[in-house]
Amino acid sequence: MKKTFIILSIVGVLLLIGLGIFIYFKLTYLSESEIKEIIIKDTKEERDNIHFTSIDLDTEENLYEVEFYYVGQNTEYEYKINAKTGQIIYNNFHLSKNQEKNQTNNTSQNNSTLNQITLDEAKKIALDDSKLNENDVTYTESKIDFDDGKKIYDIEFIYNNQEYNYEIDATTGEIVSYDKDNIR
Repeated sequence: MKKTFIILSIVGVLLLIGLGIFIYFKLTYLSESEIKEIIIKDTKEERDNIHFTSIDLDTEENLYEVEFYYVGQNTEYEYKINAKTGQIIYNNFHLSKNQEKNQTNNTSQNNSTLNQITLDEAKKIALDDSKLNENDVTYTESKIDFDDGKKIYDIEFIYNNQEYNYEIDATTGEIVSYDKDNIR
């Protein structure tokens, strides 16, 4: 009887700690949706004209680092936003490394971009696979990356003391890899 009480007490404490961590993230940091709205408002652009390539939460610096581009342009924009207040700390843009080459091959580049799924679609694929919804998770990383010359989305989020990591093919939308780890 005494052993059962001790075990139940430990489980209860662990559940409270997990709930506390979840609430801390939900109440402390703005959501990715709120960060996107801040950028849309700041740029005065339509949502459909902005393609977000990465939205990363740096919990040590309390910053969201966001990269995006306007559909049809060869310029990538970078924002750093306070993850707690939403204040824009830094914004910058830079031309793609191969802008001249891209301008001569503009048609093929636009076609490959059109055949690519969006960051939001990749997140939805990961959430559907994990059977979670966006309101339940806290994203720690979401960006486009290259793996063996192939464009993939790296989607990481936390839910209920577990970190989910998905790699999703940016062209086909297929899940390339998936990992779920307990957070200690």
